[in-house]
This record gives sequence, structure tokens and C-alpha cells, in this order.
Amino acid sequence: MEVIHLKAGENVAKRKDKVSAWYIVQEGNVTLRHEFEETTLGPNAIIGILEQDWFICDYYASTDVTLYVFPCEGVNDLKQFLAAEPKMRRIFLRSALLQRHQLFCAYADMYHKVRQFQNLSDTLYEEYVYLCARSKVEAKQSLDVANITPLEMQHKAENWEINNSNSLIRGALDAYLNLMETDEDLCIGSIMEASAQMHRIARGIREMTNYLRNNRDALFSQVRSDLFHASLLLQSGVKARGGDDGEIKKLIEKQLGYAKELGIFQEELLVSCAKEYASNTEKETAVDQECKTDLEYILQFAGYEGDKYQEMQELFVAYEKVKDADNKDEAAYRLRKQVGKVFYELYWDCFLQAVEGRKKITPVMEMFFNFAYIDQGFLGEDKTSELYQLSAHLDMCASDHVFTIFRWLRAVYEGEKEPSKNEFDMDYTAYLNDGLRRGEWTKEEVARRKQDQKAKARYELENMFTSVNRVTYGNITMFSPVLCEKDLFNSLDKMVVTADRIEDAFNTVRKIDYSLFYRPMLPRTGTSDLIKNEMVMEEILPDVILMPNAGTRAMMWQETASVRNDTPARFMIPIFTAVDLQEAILENCGRYRWEMCRKIQGVRWNDIRERSLTSDYYDYLQFYRKNRELSAETKDQIKGALARAKNNFREIFVKDYQNWIKYEAKGGFRLNRYVRQIMFTYCPFSKAYRADLKTNPMFADAIGKLETNNARNYKRLQGLYEKYKREGGTITPELRENLNFYQM
Repeated sequence: MEVIHLKAGENVAKRKDKVSAWYIVQEGNVTLRHEFEETTLGPNAIIGILEQDWFICDYYASTDVTLYVFPCEGVNDLKQFLAAEPKMRRIFLRSALLQRHQLFCAYADMYHKVRQFQNLSDTLYEEYVYLCARSKVEAKQSLDVANITPLEMQHKAENWEINNSNSLIRGALDAYLNLMETDEDLCIGSIMEASAQMHRIARGIREMTNYLRNNRDALFSQVRSDLFHASLLLQSGVKARGGDDGEIKKLIEKQLGYAKELGIFQEELLVSCAKEYASNTEKETAVDQECKTDLEYILQFAGYEGDKYQEMQELFVAYEKVKDADNKDEAAYRLRKQVGKVFYELYWDCFLQAVEGRKKITPVMEMFFNFAYIDQGFLGEDKTSELYQLSAHLDMCASDHVFTIFRWLRAVYEGEKEPSKNEFDMDYTAYLNDGLRRGEWTKEEVARRKQDQKAKARYELENMFTSVNRVTYGNITMFSPVLCEKDLFNSLDKMVVTADRIEDAFNTVRKIDYSLFYRPMLPRTGTSDLIKNEMVMEEILPDVILMPNAGTRAMMWQETASVRNDTPARFMIPIFTAVDLQEAILENCGRYRWEMCRKIQGVRWNDIRERSLTSDYYDYLQFYRKNRELSAETKDQIKGALARAKNNFREIFVKDYQNWIKYEAKGGFRLNRYVRQIMFTYCPFSKAYRADLKTNPMFADAIGKLETNNARNYKRLQGLYEKYKREGGTITPELRENLNFYQM
């Protein structure tokens, strides 16, 4: 087993990382972190034992730690390890049972927190309604707290499980261990049973975490539609009439006290709310007081005045009055075209007001920036209300690799991300050089623009945003950038594309095509001659940008973020969609496979002398008529596929890739023998799927060759890395990932 040392605060594993190894804590402590709960894992604890495929929890070193690492993706790897190390049976089983008990305790704490939240929400809301009635003030009817429903658990711990674990840990643990370690199958069965329970319980804790995160805004939030701000407003009204606000003060102080006790709110939010209460102010901005509609508010947020304000307002009002949003007459077409032009100008002006800190982003502006909302007249009251509620939970649409369009543009503006290619496949540097060549800019102007983050963000908005927004909508001729009621023909919770939905869809493909996002790279660390020129396989997950429309098409916009191959691809998806997200992701993973190979191969992408996915596939389609391995029927099928794809070889590959993942991986044959061979060579199945197909004569030889090559590479790398360590080198996570790649 490999030994690694981590400093306090360093990550051991992050949620959504691929599980390729388990870690045994030798010295120190590791913290298992949920959002509102933490569990400390001490010596002999096993990190990864409760996980499946991808980590569902975060783990970080709470002290300096020493960890043993051994590759493990399931019961077969565990069985091999314990067969080779029988003395570890008792340690593993003991650790599994103790960790299960710890997780049950964390589950019980979280369950109590959820019950406490539900009871407090009901109690505090009833007190608020009572005080409103007593003060002869109408209670706010739109408060979310009135609609909080009890949580129905999908992954629940039963009482008998908790009681069983308690009894085992408190009195019968040694006797149980003595019995189980006598038999390998009994021991492994007990470990995996505990592992399955822990996985379910961890998912249950995540369910409760999501419930609290999604409902806590009903009590305290920044969007001011919560119980706390309603209570402040009630207090202000009573004080303005000269009434006694003593009972209302007690209610507000109770709310603040309970919020701190629950421990589910951000500290900054509670400090801000406490300051508001202390000053007893609930002032509306001048803009809020003057504006009658959301359209007027957005226009004033952008800083428009006079004629420009009037012209923009009249244009959007005229567009709102078009009875048939799909009207194809000339007047409606011209109106759509005008709106399409001015919308992005309005977006840019509002964007600058927000990112330069001139104005605070309110819920209406959140809706505008992320969903292209303009006014209630375009959506209707019900859909507007749904959208308003969704704007309070935009964190559902965000992760390290998933961005709303506003968050993406902000990342470009702040220099965290580089601009995307435009519709002519030109990146920002190529675009500037083209302008220099055509005489639009001087060398000095080009040099300035290369460092100008505002210019980069403007380029991103005027190129990628405008182009992709139209294409992902799905109907280019009838496209309008303004979100309309006709586009939202289903409930928003069913149409919204969340980060979890996206990651689940990608993981479904990655689980089968394990090498999908891996690329050969030179090591980023290590200067030893032993490894500095040794290519390593590194997984680089794509960035996904959610376009503010209700569309029907996803896109793989570019296979890398720049000319460098170590940057993530960019996938574009509508933030609301009615199509099957899994199908859309799978289709674009196929396009990514093709385009990434083309980029790596360069001008030789179709040169059969340089064997690659694209060159083999190009040769197969270009010369299929002369291929004696193909039957006449198969040749007719290829001819038909070429005609349907208009001789676009990539699109034929994409269809075959979809069949490869959906059917061939499960033993359903849809491809001819020649294509199957190409696919297995460049898009092989993961170990779990290969195990199921090993006995199938269609795959037996290919699987045997792949696993022999993987074993040879693994053994060679092991020897190389051992020599590197003897010279004083450190096996970095990058090198460990490369080693694990050959065991997938």
C-alpha cells in the first residue's frame, strides 16, 4: 500500500470526485463534512468505504495525517486485498462498524435539526399571524414559511438499524468480530453490508441538508420575502401608528435566537439581520418606490433616462402586446428582431451596474440576469411567482463546473475564465489579431484589449452569449431572448437544469466510458528526469454554462478553453429544457470525443498512418465500399447513414457512440463488427462493464488485450514511481490518478 502525508486543512477527497481508491487513516484525524454536520474519523478509519462510483461527501485533514492508499472500486478489489492481507480483516470490519455508528449519530442529529426547523417554522409563523391580527394589520400572504411541507425521506434509517448498531458497539463488538473474522465471506459480507447502509444514510443526510438549504430562506434571506423581514415590516407599521411593539420585538428576538441555535444560516446574513433589527429600518430605495412594473425597474437599474428610457419601454411593451408569440407576419418578425438587438445592450448595461458595485442585485435582477425575465406581462402571474421562488435557490444551478450565464460573464470580467470562441471558431486572441490585420485596431490597442477584462466580458456577451442563446433555444427563426410564457409549458421544477442533474447525466456516461475526459499530459509537478517527460493521464471535466432560455438543444461549444489541451471543454445547455437531459449530454459527449481527438491529432486527424479515433473512423467511412469485412447489407446501411448526415462523418460517429453507451455496454448489439472494434480501442468500457462482457465472444479478445496492456502499464509505472520515491520524489495526487487510470 502507498503511504501519503497531508497537512491540516488539505483535501483528502472532494464530493463528486471519482472513487478509485480507499484511504486508511494511520495517524491524525480526517473530517467527513456534510453541509451542516461534521464527523471526525480517527486512526484505522476507512475513507471511501461508504462511497459508490463518486464521493458523496467531502473529506479533509483536520490535523496532519498519514494515510495508506489502496486502489478499490468495489467488493472484488476489497476481496483481493483482504485475501492478500488477512490480518486486516478485523481492522476493516471494526472500522466499518464504528464508522456506521458515527454516521447513524450524525443522521440522528440532522433528523432532530429538521424536526426542530419544521416546528419552529410553524410556531413562529403562527405567532406572526396572531400579532398581525392583534395589530389590525393584514399578514403577508406570499410568505414561503406558510407553505413549508414536512420532509418525506427517500433514504431513511430505520429505528431497528440504529438500535442494532447501538447494542453492537456498546456490548457485543468483540464477540461479533471474533466470529466474523474466522470466515472471509462472512467478514466481507459484513463490511459491504455496513458500507451499503452508510451510503444510504449519507444520502439521507444529504436529503435533509438539501431540505434545510432549500427552505431556510423562508425564515431569513437576502431577498426579503421571509418571515423575519415581514416581522420587521409589521414592527415599523405599528411604531408608525404609535402602537406598542413590545410583543413584536420579542418575536423578532426569538427568531434571531432560534436561527443561531439551528446553525443552518450564514453568519454574515444573521449579523446583517441583527443590524437591521437594531436600527429598525425597512426603507425602500427610490427606484423601488417610483417603479410600477418590473420592466421599469430593470430599465432604471441600467441607468436609462429620458428618450432612451422611453424608447426601450415602448419597444418591450409593444412586444408584450403581441397576442401570438409565434406570429410569423412581417410586423411581429421586425419586432422580435428589434428586441433581440436591444436585449443584449440592456443586459450589458445592467451587468456593469451590478459587477462594478453601483447597485445591489435584487430578486428581480436575479431573474433578469439568469432567466432573461423582463416583466410579469410576458410570463403571467403564476410563472412569475415560480420564477421568483427559484431565484432564491440559484445555488442549485451552480458548482465548480456549472455556471449560470451571469456567473460565467462575471468570471470572465474578473479574470477567472477566458472568453469563449465566437461562431467563426475564433478565440479572443485570434479575434484581436484579425482586427489588427484588417486595420480596425493598432498594436497598442490590441495590447490594451488583451489585458482589459471589461473588453473580454463584452466580447463574450456579444459573441458567445448571443450566438449560443439563439442556437440552444432550438428554433432559430422564432427565437427571442426574452423569456415568455409559451416557452414554459411545464412546471419550472421539472424544466430547470440543476448542477446535480447535469453532473448525474455526465456521471452516467463516465461510469461506462471511463476515459471520456482523460487526456495525456506532461506532469505539472516533479522535475526528476525519471518522470518529467512521462505522460500522465489527467481527467479534466468540462465547464457547463446555462443559457437563459427555455430551449431544446444542448451544445458542445469547444473542446478546450484555449489552444492548450489542459483546459476544460465548454458545454452549453438551456437553463430550462423539456428534452431528455441525459440524451442531450450523451450526444454531446460523442461530439466532444471526436473534436478532442481532432485537436490532439492536429492536421493529421484523418491520416491513417497516425492511428487515432478520427483517422480510423474516417478510413472506415471513406472506403467502406472496398471493405471486405462488411456485408452488402451493412454497406447499404452506411450509405443511408451518410446520406442522412449529409456526409458529416462526425455526426455518424455520434450516433454510433450513443448506441455504444446505451446498448453495447449492456450487451445489446447495434453496431457492426468493424465499428465495435474502433469503439473499444478508443472508448473502452470501465472494469465493471468489462466484467459482465468478458464471456461474450464479441468482446473477449478485445477485453483481454486491454486488460493485459493496462496491467503491463500499471506494473511499469509502479516500478518507475518506486524508483522516483527512492530518489526523494513525492507521489502527488496527479501521479496517483495516473496510476489508478490503469486499474479502471
